[in-house]
Amino acid sequence: MARILVVEDDVMLRYALAHWLREKHEVVEAATAEEALAILKSIVSVDIVVTDVQMPGSMSGLELTNHLRAAFPPLPVIVVSGNPIPRDYTSATAFFRKPYDSDRLSARIEALLITAQAQPAAEKKTHQQ
Repeated sequence: MARILVVEDDVMLRYALAHWLREKHEVVEAATAEEALAILKSIVSVDIVVTDVQMPGSMSGLELTNHLRAAFPPLPVIVVSGNPIPRDYTSATAFFRKPYDSDRLSARIEALLITAQAQPAAEKKTHQQ
């Protein structure tokens, strides 16, 4: 069972996505990028991150994604937003515009998990110790 980190400041959206994902996966939730980073720096390992763009705090979802790309290169990050992201933004593994199609998002998550399982174990480490 994969572990997915959902980063979303809107409680209802976070709950709905996390509830839906829990049908197949373990889910960890964060309301801000700072909370997400604390989770990722803990002993909790994460297989995929799904993050919103606009959140309170010192870091947006795009900035979080940039940070994750540098700190955890093999970690897939799916960005979701009600607004388009810049065309030249390439740090995200995938982008889904809100309201997103749950089946398409699920299919993308499953495809990313299959790809991640094929990676060597040394590349799978997604938290620092």
